[in-house]
Amino acid sequence: MISQRLFGTLPDGQKVMEYSLQNAVGMQVDILDLGGIIRRWLVPALDENQPAVDIVLGFDTLDGYVADQAYLGAVVGRYANRIAKGQFALNGKDYQADVNQGDNCLHGGRDGFNSRIWQAQAIDNDNEATLILSLVSNEGDQGFPGTLKVNVTYTLSAEGLKITYRGRSDQDTVFNPTQHSYFNLAGHDSGSVENHQVQILGSSYTPTDQHAIPTGELADVSGTPFDLRELTTLQEPLLSPHEQIKLGNGFDHNWCLDAYQPKMTQAALVAKAVEPASGRTLTVYTTMPGMQLYTANYIGPEPIGKNATEYQAKQAYCFETQYYPDTPNQPQFPSATLKANEDYYSVTEYKLSF
Repeated sequence: MISQRLFGTLPDGQKVMEYSLQNAVGMQVDILDLGGIIRRWLVPALDENQPAVDIVLGFDTLDGYVADQAYLGAVVGRYANRIAKGQFALNGKDYQADVNQGDNCLHGGRDGFNSRIWQAQAIDNDNEATLILSLVSNEGDQGFPGTLKVNVTYTLSAEGLKITYRGRSDQDTVFNPTQHSYFNLAGHDSGSVENHQVQILGSSYTPTDQHAIPTGELADVSGTPFDLRELTTLQEPLLSPHEQIKLGNGFDHNWCLDAYQPKMTQAALVAKAVEPASGRTLTVYTTMPGMQLYTANYIGPEPIGKNATEYQAKQAYCFETQYYPDTPNQPQFPSATLKANEDYYSVTEYKLSF
């Protein structure tokens, strides 16, 4: 089932709509046409007499999202994560993307996909609720080449949320969208996630310099805090004196996923999170080569979150499926180049058990 309502009006007069997708097992996902933002994700409480639990961070008002700089719940692009100095070369030509975090381009720049109003189409049937969001990113948008047509499809089934990304450009370009929801399986307002367990099926990761740009190394996770191949309580690795943990103030790193195969179309299991008190479990499946685990290291109390919650660092985690950071400048990484008039396709699924 899908319903919709007016969520708010932007300063320039654009209306922002919220679409509520519901499934047969009592799950509800509320999505804005602004940035494709997942604003709420409600799952039934253990006690059926208690209200549903909201497992993603977010805001109650449009003003919160206008002020937000942490990309809470948004679709980000054209290029998720960082490009060093916003600079890259493609087909022998140099490009300068918008720089918005220090010297780097982060998540597409200051006016990325997260700040756009997408065209929405709701499709409702007996088993699944589907929301298709579309936009056109014109030639030169944020410094990227090619006019790029994008759509992101959210499908809510009894298992969870499937996100399908499609794109097509009239010129060779780079394209790397992802979803930036902040999960806390105990509830968005329940405090630290350091007692949650996380598993990532990746045998290597990409260490970074002090600017969060990959050094180019594919480092073995063995014997490091990055070895999450078995379910691991987050507190221990987050307290590690490892240089990379210190640099990021926690996890803000890309794992190279073991299941990845070029041109794969079926999403493979790559990660899991478990909240021990409730047993609530999130499993992540994707066709992408990498995934960034971000433990909300720099999130702060402003703007005020839902239900007047002052969010703090380590109160959530993001599972950002992606090409590796700075891939346009790292030829040894899987390529994020989208050739002219070829179709981009990727799938990520977030499945929940509760």
